[in-house]
Amino acid sequence: MDRVYADLPLSPDSLKGVRDYWMSLRGSRGMPTRPEFDPAAIVRYLPYVTLVDVFQDPARFRYRLIGTGITEIAGRDATGEWLNEDLYGEKAEDILWAYKKCVSERQPIAVREQVQFVEKTWVTIDVALFPFGDSDDNINIILGAVDLTADGAETPGLKRSYILNWEAT
Repeated sequence: MDRVYADLPLSPDSLKGVRDYWMSLRGSRGMPTRPEFDPAAIVRYLPYVTLVDVFQDPARFRYRLIGTGITEIAGRDATGEWLNEDLYGEKAEDILWAYKKCVSERQPIAVREQVQFVEKTWVTIDVALFPFGDSDDNINIILGAVDLTADGAETPGLKRSYILNWEAT
């Protein structure tokens, strides 16, 4: 996949809401801790939220929770599944790239790309990943947000991913 840095903001309001919540928890630290996360604070965005457990040495990821809006878009519920080739086939490394980057840089990352879910047509989505850790050095869970890209937003072509400016408003 061709990844292009684009100074574009997140387009769906759901991702902006999750971002704003994460930033309010983070404060001046590198990232918030998992116990600080309160789903009730973002209840209107929960259909678009994932929680992904992070395992180290080797780096692996498992869906702890997937919101109903995401399962509707994707056409399946992968809660409890590992993010790997068994789940995503040949697209696994493209999907894992953003999670690995979030962990290695200990920073959020957001992408926009065209995807084709199980038995679905191609859609353009924005994905934002926000790290939580037990310290600024150890990420143990990623709060993700996934939603359809807003109408009128600039979209990449097939096999291209925009790396978005997740902080832009």
